Amino acid sequence: MKVSIITATRNNASTLETTIKSVLWQSYKNIEYIIIDGASSDGSIDIIKRYTHQYPHIIKYMSDPDSGVYSAINKGIAMATGDVVGLLHGNDVFSSCDVVEQVVAKFGSTNAPFLYGDVKYRTLDGKIVRYYSSDDFAKEKLLQGIAPPHPSLYMRRDLFYRYGFYKEDYLIGADFDMFLRLMVVNDLCGEYLPLDMVTMSVGGLSTRLYHRIFTNNREKYRALKENSCNVNVFLLLKRYLCTLKSFRKKTQLRNAKNK
Repeated sequence: MKVSIITATRNNASTLETTIKSVLWQSYKNIEYIIIDGASSDGSIDIIKRYTHQYPHIIKYMSDPDSGVYSAINKGIAMATGDVVGLLHGNDVFSSCDVVEQVVAKFGSTNAPFLYGDVKYRTLDGKIVRYYSSDDFAKEKLLQGIAPPHPSLYMRRDLFYRYGFYKEDYLIGADFDMFLRLMVVNDLCGEYLPLDMVTMSVGGLSTRLYHRIFTNNREKYRALKENSCNVNVFLLLKRYLCTLKSFRKKTQLRNAKNK
């Protein structure tokens, strides 16, 4: 089984090399690595070219302006030739060297069209601040605005051509829309892989407070409506209130620590 890994990146020179190395260090070797650079101006392209020259049989890249992360991901999907497609953003890393190997083993033992697992978040100094597990996920939770972590999603490539690519007019919500189209609209059943798959860096677009609270909920509401799902505004609002409560608690703790 050939696996295509797509990295969408723009001005991530400080972390991109670590991301690339975490792909190259995977124990599973039938990997096609596609890097889509959004016309970076910080030296990222020099890093990409250096590794492309060293590993021309593994890495291919494109560097062009794009309209956002989903535009970049879609470019990568169009270039992909693997049986399965996964993502690893330019400031994230695989949590271990056997992640892709375990993904392939899971696909080999099931006919599932896609699978998903767990991720964790870390600060710039390496402190783990959250573990996001999908162990209790059920598709009914999508109607509450809850989805598995997108960086843990691995899909058979033909699904994109059957059900569509990511919608590029979303800022951060096209992955939620994708889960809805797969699991609710088309009634596909994915498999859960109980594995810490990706270590994500806090500070990306989707983890910023404004987007977590406002953009996230607004785009999830839109996705639910566009996919003809019953929308329970209270459940979406409840998630919003929980986020505010969590932020207030963290702020109070940080202020108390700094006194």
